[in-house]
Amino acid sequence: MPQACRSQGLIAIQTQQYDSDINSVKFKQFADSPSYKTSNHIVSYEKSSFSQHFRITSQRSSPQQKKVNLIRNHQLFVDLVKGTEKIKNDVICPHSPQLQKSQQQIISGYLKDLARKRRVVQKPQGIDARLDFETELIYSALTQDCDLAKKFQNKTGNHVKQIFRNILATGYDQQIYLDLNRIRSIHLCLNLKNFHFFRFKYHFMNRFMQMGIPVEQLFKCCERIENVRPYILNEKMEYDVYGGQDGIELCANQMYAKIFADITLEYYFVGIDRATQASKFAKLFFQLIYHMDSPNYTNEVLRERHVKYELTNVQLTNFKFYLCLTLQQLKVPFKYASALLRRMDIYKYAIINKNSLQDYVCNYGYNQFIDQFVRSCLEEPVLFDLIQRRGKAKFTCHCENIFHYFFRYNVKAITLDDLEEIHYHKTIITEKIFMKLKEKAMAEVAKLTNDRIVLEDFDEDWDEIKPLILSDPRMSFLKTKDRDLLINELAYNLENEFYSRQLNVIYETEEINMMRNIKSKLNLLVYTIKFFKRTDLEVIHRRFRISESQYFDFQQSFKSLLDRIPELHYIHGLLEEYKKYIVSD
Repeated sequence: MPQACRSQGLIAIQTQQYDSDINSVKFKQFADSPSYKTSNHIVSYEKSSFSQHFRITSQRSSPQQKKVNLIRNHQLFVDLVKGTEKIKNDVICPHSPQLQKSQQQIISGYLKDLARKRRVVQKPQGIDARLDFETELIYSALTQDCDLAKKFQNKTGNHVKQIFRNILATGYDQQIYLDLNRIRSIHLCLNLKNFHFFRFKYHFMNRFMQMGIPVEQLFKCCERIENVRPYILNEKMEYDVYGGQDGIELCANQMYAKIFADITLEYYFVGIDRATQASKFAKLFFQLIYHMDSPNYTNEVLRERHVKYELTNVQLTNFKFYLCLTLQQLKVPFKYASALLRRMDIYKYAIINKNSLQDYVCNYGYNQFIDQFVRSCLEEPVLFDLIQRRGKAKFTCHCENIFHYFFRYNVKAITLDDLEEIHYHKTIITEKIFMKLKEKAMAEVAKLTNDRIVLEDFDEDWDEIKPLILSDPRMSFLKTKDRDLLINELAYNLENEFYSRQLNVIYETEEINMMRNIKSKLNLLVYTIKFFKRTDLEVIHRRFRISESQYFDFQQSFKSLLDRIPELHYIHGLLEEYKKYIVSD
């Protein structure tokens, strides 16, 4: 072999060995540095594990993961290798000072660039400085959002930023004063839709999370944003849907006429004037529709006012039943009626003087409960894998969000529509993962209480959000249909089936119109809002004493109807599930 070739081969081998030594030394110096060793987190701007919308900025990692993370920046590492190869080709002597200097410069530059890319932006101290900082970030996010950017054209930047700053300030429990009528007039010409509002709310949700405010405060902030929805989207106010003050008083009077005629409830109103009681409920009605004249009763106040009556879930369910019948008679759209009935559950446990899910969790210790739930999830292989991939800190944060969502007073902060949009076409949460999460959650809550109503409600809350989280095909189908038209069509066909099977003797009475009754049932079955829980249905149907053969005919009526609409076949499963709660004879 020629001497020149042997020399070049030797140089290449020595150079590779030298490169390896330098890389090892630099790597060890960086990995052993105090700042690196004391770091507990890896900065991450990737989207969240559940929704890819909730972003958490820190992710727990092991020391082994940290060392691997040093060379994750592929492009920088490629540049390093290319630079070293160029020097090897240009320099003959492996011990040349030029070679050593160049390699050190390249490695040093690589580490500096890597550190610069990994560096966390230092957030200002103090509320005012922090709000200014966060305002710039939210303004940038909203004006760069392809769905919202056009809506900010021709708007004064400083004025818009001040509004954003005021909204963010609610995260620090500062008050925000709004001229709601002016908000409506300003947004009137923008032609905003529900999706635009969701995007706006979603960006603020992310920002509040980045601010590190407590999760309870996060939900309060989201509710404040939700409160201005009808003004921004120029929607009809619920107050007007119910006919204003006169309509609400009429609803209350008609409802109490039914309640006073019920022998199971009249005992609680002995010596009480119906008009007086209706007037009292009208005040609570304002609270249920989030009107500005709401008395804002807390659960504690309602508990104190009802404790002397010793009400049970049976009496409260019958109360809801008569409210539902009254709303049907007044022809209130089911979109609003179902939402109103669902909000009644916010005060359910206070009125019947029982502990709610939130009471049990908080009495046990909220943080302790969440930690225990996460540890339980780590014992399940499929959940362990999810936590490893997405990070324990992120997973824990989402667990807090989940349980706060199930605390019923948050029913407006994060809506069902929000959940659907957040998880739309996301594949991180599979049905298997969802069911394991539900199983673990049910098991942990069961350790705190054996209360049947609490456990049944919690189980059904998970069922309510399942099609939304998993982007069930039924949701896409329902989005393409006008709700009223679909329900009317189904109700017309179902009414004929009921008459042919003589089920009208059950579902039509002096106080119940069968067609309206059918529409109410269809709204409960077709859509995800559980405005009557399974335990409610058990109480309501007890008075009808429905036999198993009658319920079979009821199921068959739906079978012939749903054979023509395969997208609604999931209703068969619901009917089978409800059977044990409805059949009582």
